[in-house]
Amino acid sequence: MDHSGDGVDIVSSMPHEILHHILSFIPTQFAIRTSALSKAWRHVWCHTPCLDFSNLSIYGERSVRDINQTLSFYRAPKIMSLNLRMPRDMSEPQVNSWIEFAVCRNVEKLSLVFDCRINNQTYIFPDFFYLSSSLTELLIHNRSTVAGCTVFWKSLRKLTLWSCSLSEEYIENILSGSPVLETLKLSNCIGPQRLDLSKSRSLRRLVYRAGRGTFAIVAPHIHSLRFIIRRCETPCTLVDVSLLAEASIHICFYVRPLNADFLQTVVLNILAKLQNAKRLTFTRTTLQILSLAELHGVPFPTFKVETLTVKTTFIRSVIPGLARLLQNSPKIKKLIAHATRLASIPALQESDVNSYLRSQGLNQEQCWGSKYEVFPTAIEFGGMIHCKDAMWKLIASFMEVVMRNGKILETLVVGLKYIVSDARWFEEWLQMIPTLPNNNNVSIVLKR
Repeated sequence: MDHSGDGVDIVSSMPHEILHHILSFIPTQFAIRTSALSKAWRHVWCHTPCLDFSNLSIYGERSVRDINQTLSFYRAPKIMSLNLRMPRDMSEPQVNSWIEFAVCRNVEKLSLVFDCRINNQTYIFPDFFYLSSSLTELLIHNRSTVAGCTVFWKSLRKLTLWSCSLSEEYIENILSGSPVLETLKLSNCIGPQRLDLSKSRSLRRLVYRAGRGTFAIVAPHIHSLRFIIRRCETPCTLVDVSLLAEASIHICFYVRPLNADFLQTVVLNILAKLQNAKRLTFTRTTLQILSLAELHGVPFPTFKVETLTVKTTFIRSVIPGLARLLQNSPKIKKLIAHATRLASIPALQESDVNSYLRSQGLNQEQCWGSKYEVFPTAIEFGGMIHCKDAMWKLIASFMEVVMRNGKILETLVVGLKYIVSDARWFEEWLQMIPTLPNNNNVSIVLKR
């Protein structure tokens, strides 16, 4: 064994640029501790291009004082990224001073998370914050008012706002002052009932997590949409998304009792705006609502989708909606199905579906039993999840339904990550794929 390198500090001998890069991957308070290693390390952290103070809320006032002192020692002329989590009881001048520090160092990626209100009031950003021409990515989270004045974010390409107070005027300020904005993410923001993005011609991707209230989206230039609907008590519509190539619709919450007729109207109106998209993703609730619509003979739109992704449990209330979706997608070439457990994705409860059916004088056996009797109810699914043979029969039945309804389907990918814990099961199932009836010559892929 060669011991010629014993005792040599290889890390310390690296160029400072590499050391700065390495320190960028750890919280800054840990990077600062490297200054105690030796004289050579004393000021290395002062030039790291990425600062992470995301644990301030954990360490309290002492940490705030330490950070103030830390920033006074910082030497890098430019900050690539800065992650700040404001602890409780922060004063507005203190917050402003940290933001000013970031702006003066031409920060490119900035994340600001507020644990609480500043002095029990909604925090209002200082005017100089909106004049940062170096920002390329910005995230603001929790109880803040954004864009109450002229915005000049000429380099901003990605903006994420969580639980912020907005208005139509504020949104217009942001869009007009962000001429190269490509990605906009809005989550649970208190804002206008109509989100009009028609003036932002550079915007290509929208992620919208809706909260309470009526809302409508006008986004004629976006190519990608992720739409998360947490409540379905009031109408939500897509007014103009004419250039969409990719969309993901996730309904994860709703109001009891189940108003299925209303939900059908909402979902089908949204789907009608997605007819030209080439890639679509749906979760279990959407498929369950489509099953109920199928039961009532409600007309479905015809889609141009080529790749469809579903994240769902293989239960009886899902399959009719999926089958109809495949039938109305004459150009579909690839289906990606992520098999989930019942609780892995918030969705309609089976009890709500059954209650609705009973109100119509029906039950699942009457509606879908004869055609889809091989698929379990939610209760039956829970009892078979640990049975290898029963689960394989269910997966095989699902694949047969898909191939029967997807006439020109070329590839079927079934992801089993969330329902298969035994690697031996997976290996056995791989060997059984060639035994499946496959008149369409579909390429079948199992993933774990």
